[in-house]
Amino acid sequence: MSRILTKDMLETDRPAFDEMFRARAAVFRDRLGWQVDVRDRWERDRYDEAEDPVYLVTQRPSGTLTGSLRLLPTTGATMLKSEFRHFFDQPIDVDSPTTWECTRFCVHPLAGHLDQHSSRAVATELLSGLCDLALDTGIDNIVGVYDVAMIGVYRRIGWRPTPLARSRPEIGNLYVGLWDVTAQNCQMLRANLSGLLPQASSDPARVLIGGGIR
Repeated sequence: MSRILTKDMLETDRPAFDEMFRARAAVFRDRLGWQVDVRDRWERDRYDEAEDPVYLVTQRPSGTLTGSLRLLPTTGATMLKSEFRHFFDQPIDVDSPTTWECTRFCVHPLAGHLDQHSSRAVATELLSGLCDLALDTGIDNIVGVYDVAMIGVYRRIGWRPTPLARSRPEIGNLYVGLWDVTAQNCQMLRANLSGLLPQASSDPARVLIGGGIR
């Protein structure tokens, strides 16, 4: 099951935010070794604190979160315009009310042991929920930065991005890509998810938002 969190829900749904931010610290700082800000076991940055992100989370029937991602409109501050800008030689000009940036895509290790199949199921559920949410709210494209190793994963999941640029060699094998939001793509993701989680519901809670993946 997937659902939406927004910043104004922090106090009323604090356990969910606690799970999400602690999982981000475990993945991005402890496992991947990124230079991220962790305070009181929470990994948060200026986009969480100063902007108005929309979070999509997946959870078990018990309520334990299994994955999360963050969405920001490209008409405002994004990581692609700031932190990721120097990754690419050519400027990436993405600024549209119908294109949103996805970052902090995270399968939660704190949910307990997740084997390769379970991790793929969580990733598919996150992407399926993201596609459905975007389709429901008039978002045409999702933009994000991803590692070359993810290309095969996206192909198997059924939602491949169109690469816009490749990072400079000293940065690593990273791409910035654009995921098209179409009814056909959403249908494909739901079908793939059904094969992985036959008892799961892939319909996210809906939120009107107008109108990552590292």
